[in-house]
Amino acid sequence: MTKQSARVGLSRREDRRQNIYRALDLVRDDITPKLREQVMLKPNFLSNKNQLASSHADAIRGVIDFLLTVPNPPKEIIVAEGGNEDYSGEAFKNFGYHLLNEEYAIPIRLVDLNQETEWVEARILLADGTPTTARMPKTVLDCPCKISIAIAKTHDVCVVTLALKNMIMGTLHKKDRVKMHGFNSHAERTLPAEAQTLNLNLIRVARYLTPDIAVIDGTRGLQGDGPGGEDAVENFGIAAASSDVYAADAVVAKAMGFEPLELGLLHYANELGLGVADLSRIEVLETSIDAVRKTFKPHKTTDLQMQWQVPNALELVNA
Repeated sequence: MTKQSARVGLSRREDRRQNIYRALDLVRDDITPKLREQVMLKPNFLSNKNQLASSHADAIRGVIDFLLTVPNPPKEIIVAEGGNEDYSGEAFKNFGYHLLNEEYAIPIRLVDLNQETEWVEARILLADGTPTTARMPKTVLDCPCKISIAIAKTHDVCVVTLALKNMIMGTLHKKDRVKMHGFNSHAERTLPAEAQTLNLNLIRVARYLTPDIAVIDGTRGLQGDGPGGEDAVENFGIAAASSDVYAADAVVAKAMGFEPLELGLLHYANELGLGVADLSRIEVLETSIDAVRKTFKPHKTTDLQMQWQVPNALELVNA
């Protein structure tokens, strides 16, 4: 049997908008069949003020520019996120997303997922093995085409946070996100237990919330004590896109100086055949990883985060 493979468009340009467009254009033939009349774009609003930690509107513009060049462009675009805000719509306003409707003829709807009223439960586990649930928004589940638009960032539990994690953690009910870490409150969180639990729970929920298309904006990277810090990698200058979210995450993780299959989330996905995280089976188009690779400063707790391995992990994913 031929092993599964994947392709990732890797672009390096100074202009963020052009960079995102080019990365998508490189894998146009893979992406176009996945597009539908309604497309959801999922940015990252970890912060309502820190632009480095939150998706730039020009990254969204680059994706929309590309969508308008396909044979059958979507009839509606939803930009949906459950961000960290003081009031609903604050991040959209602060980061200039409200201007998108003035720039494009296609309808663009900004959706605050924290205002969602219909939820579907997914089974997850706490760190002690107790089963519990996390609520997923029906708005996201019902959308026929989902694009995760992430940022290249280090993380305080998963070492890096990229396109898959962006789609899942930013759409779940806000009160349930800490349970994904394995605990009922932030005060209880402790490593390495939460690294062990979060990696498993992300894979459990990925069966429902895996994006159809992954885009990662590495025009500026965030290193050190991410995901909400201010230590920028100013000259990273990359963008990646793929129809396989795990392949996109693997390529960018490597470009950040981390080994993909040594990271829990990508290791499990590759073992389960959910996608391709093995770089030997990923074709990287236009730009080589070696040409853009940087050594990102890791989070100070990375040694504990790397202790994500648990016995019978693959059984727990399906428990």
